[in-house]
Amino acid sequence: MNKTKYFLLSLLAVLSSASCSTDADLISSSGAQAVELDGSGDVVLDKNHKPDLALTLYWTDNSRLSTSDERVQAPAGTTANTLQFAGTEDFSSPVEVLTKAGSTSLQYTVEALNTLAGRLGLAGDTPSPLYIRMKSVLANNLDPVYSNVYRIQVTPYRIDMSRAFILASDRTDTGRRLSSPESDGIYRGFVGAAGWYNWWLQEGDGTLWGNVGDDGGGKAFAAGSGETHWNFWFPGPSGCYYTVVNTPRQEWSALYIPSLSVSGAIEGEMTYDRKTGRWTLPFHAASAGEVRIRISGTGRQYNVSTGTDDEAALRTDVAFGMENGKITFGSVPTDITVQVPSAGDQTLMLDLSDPTGWTCTAGKGSTPEEVPGKLYILGNDDLWDYTEYLTLYDEDNLCYAAAVSFNSSWGYYFSKAYQDWTEIDQDPATEEKKLTVKGRNIPQPGKGLYVVCASLGWMSYWYPMDEAVTEVAYAGFNDSWEPVGMSPVAGRPGVYAATVAATADTPWGVQILLNGSSKNLFGTQADGTLRWGRKEDGAPKGWKVGKTYAFTVDLCKGTYTLTEQ
Repeated sequence: MNKTKYFLLSLLAVLSSASCSTDADLISSSGAQAVELDGSGDVVLDKNHKPDLALTLYWTDNSRLSTSDERVQAPAGTTANTLQFAGTEDFSSPVEVLTKAGSTSLQYTVEALNTLAGRLGLAGDTPSPLYIRMKSVLANNLDPVYSNVYRIQVTPYRIDMSRAFILASDRTDTGRRLSSPESDGIYRGFVGAAGWYNWWLQEGDGTLWGNVGDDGGGKAFAAGSGETHWNFWFPGPSGCYYTVVNTPRQEWSALYIPSLSVSGAIEGEMTYDRKTGRWTLPFHAASAGEVRIRISGTGRQYNVSTGTDDEAALRTDVAFGMENGKITFGSVPTDITVQVPSAGDQTLMLDLSDPTGWTCTAGKGSTPEEVPGKLYILGNDDLWDYTEYLTLYDEDNLCYAAAVSFNSSWGYYFSKAYQDWTEIDQDPATEEKKLTVKGRNIPQPGKGLYVVCASLGWMSYWYPMDEAVTEVAYAGFNDSWEPVGMSPVAGRPGVYAATVAATADTPWGVQILLNGSSKNLFGTQADGTLRWGRKEDGAPKGWKVGKTYAFTVDLCKGTYTLTEQ
């Protein structure tokens, strides 16, 4: 209920108890009163002083209303005051800012006023008139009253709205960009993303966009820039996404491209490196010279209608071409001219990292190394047979995790590949948990089941729990988040089981909680695997309402199964 309705109810309550000379006596209000508006004057905005105070507006108080009966006191703050800003004197397209009830002033920093000027379309680095007035309203069905028009000269600094910045989940700059050639608030580009990658988009004027903060579901691709919004998140598959953020329509989309094929003078399947944003294909050139190729594939389109559901994603043809010497993107492939510098082994490279200009070239180069999904751990139980391993959960930083059963006599080490025998273990030069090649064996944390994390990116290892795993529970089945205990399976360290009745949907996946802590968890993925610290945005593999399942997790192998009973 808004404050106007509160006022009317209060007035009715007083009327019911007030003594009137006749039944026809009525109590009336003077209505909202126009304020007198003034401010601190003309301003030149300097981008080097964004936090500084630029403008102060102040106005007279109209928060109290008078009535025709002095015995009836109207409540304070019933008038809604809205500042209107416009670039033209007729206020045909104003920007409105609702002020706090009872307030009589408002201040703008250099950055905030410059953003407002940009929304009004005022030219950068040019003095322009800014018209300001206050609209005061008592109730929705009453005509507003307006203050005097306060006019100042504002010189905004120029804002580059032709690009937007991709920020990490902690709002730090990733160095990646999306482009808006028309500066119309529609940003496009290719993003290399890990599954469920969380991110924000920041426009040149500082506006931060994320997903609409709505627990109701079904709004995975609805964009918002208000106070209550979450970060965006990509769907589950890792790889290349053609990403469009449409701020006027407040939505975004992600076109997943799992593979690209090359035909023509060069043929083959390209490999994507999401860290560099490049597709590559090694080939052997018979001679130097100009060649013509075509590049195409089939993608999956995720948007506001599909959500992050892989089955609902729309099958979409994707292709590249060339126009006026520039690489283009669409659905039908056209010829791309590539200059091969010399005969011999070469690499074709489609570079999509710069959203303002993609390139397709040939030359000496290398294809990206495939990131191994496992990091083997040897010696944890005095066996050195390559049967135990950690599972990749953060490809960007090469982080691996698993529960490991320890009963070691001499310590343990890691190895990157099956039967590689290259020891990655404790760096003897430091007391910190740093890794090196062929250092010294790592002492076990204790006997029992421990979660072990290791990063080949940071060359370090750690134990996130600092204690053995003694209790395992699940949460999330049937969209219920009350933990339910699981039982250990005899003779199989790290394996736990439970019987689960499917009585409702499981829209957000399942968490496997360790020792009763929501901070220490594995999450179910759609492919039947578990991922440390993450839960899947969708039902686990095989889930059907009305069925009963034997649910088994293997915390050492990073897998789970649902077996219908």
